[in-house]
Amino acid sequence: MPKKDPLRKKRIFVGFNSAGSAGIYAFTRELKRRGYQIDFYGIKKTHFDMPVDFLLEFSNSPWRSFFQRVRYFFKVLFRYDVWHFNFMEVFFFYPLNLFILKILGKKIVVTFRGIDVQTDLEFLPKRLFEKIPSSDWPEYYRIQFLRKNFWPNLLKKVRRQIFIWFADKVILTGPFLAGQVSRYDKIIPFARQMKELISYPQKESKTKIRILHVPSDQIVKGTAEISQAFKSLAQKYPQHSFEVLPPLPRQELLERIAKADIIVDQVIIGWYGGQAVEAMALGKIVMAFLNPTYLQLVPFGKEIPIWNTNCWSFENDLETLIKIFPYIKDDWQKKSSRFAQKVHDSRRIAQKYLAVYQEAYEK
Repeated sequence: MPKKDPLRKKRIFVGFNSAGSAGIYAFTRELKRRGYQIDFYGIKKTHFDMPVDFLLEFSNSPWRSFFQRVRYFFKVLFRYDVWHFNFMEVFFFYPLNLFILKILGKKIVVTFRGIDVQTDLEFLPKRLFEKIPSSDWPEYYRIQFLRKNFWPNLLKKVRRQIFIWFADKVILTGPFLAGQVSRYDKIIPFARQMKELISYPQKESKTKIRILHVPSDQIVKGTAEISQAFKSLAQKYPQHSFEVLPPLPRQELLERIAKADIIVDQVIIGWYGGQAVEAMALGKIVMAFLNPTYLQLVPFGKEIPIWNTNCWSFENDLETLIKIFPYIKDDWQKKSSRFAQKVHDSRRIAQKYLAVYQEAYEK
């Protein structure tokens, strides 16, 4: 007889929507379709405008908001058996919130997503910065090496360690976070609903190459360096389009990506984000800085169809890509779409998270 799934009769809380909401929504929809009792919670609307199962609105007053959060937490406390927190966010004072769940025997899963836990860029050799004046460093690198964020980073490290200590399972969204944590159980990539993306209408230009950058965080993504290169190349190649846009609601973002040919994700942190996944699924050529060490930490590292670059070589790399774009675009677009479907499909990611929930519950 097949083994019974203990989660079928349990309820799973997933929160919140501050970061990675498109991916969280995608894999929780898949688990809902499979009959699992899983709910995705959001706290106030974000500029991504992604749907959630329960959108909570609390007061702008810190004290009123605190008591409202506490009251709502206790209202749903006994409704859920597994609690999955993202981006190090909980309802209220995190050590107490996590402690209450722990003493009541609830299972806690934590997913670290990026800047919520990242305090150091371990891949940057110090000797590099002995040769390059600090004024030439990207701002995010200056913050790292000049230790401008000492106290905020210290508090982040303490918060991170407390989450790890209480968690039954610790998940990373990418290998770029492996050096930031004292332990983790699995790396589970960003999820996307591929059926929606691969059928999205495309709008290509036969003569004009459209290059787009839509940063979620300008400092982390290296937008200053990208913008500078865009301005320089726009003078050389006025027939092409170079555009930097502010964060957009997801549907508007997808429309803009669908019209573009090349998507620049980031040139700073060494890994790619959720927007790059959507661009690949739509068959676009993505540019990003991929740290070679990180590629070795995931089984698909050698397959990633991303045009590798960095903040210092970006302008030359983009110019090279523009020159050869007509000759490589068809094959590269197919590789991009195939990779996104193989690695980031919400059905695959849902299965991975289901295994994590089951392991946590049986722990």
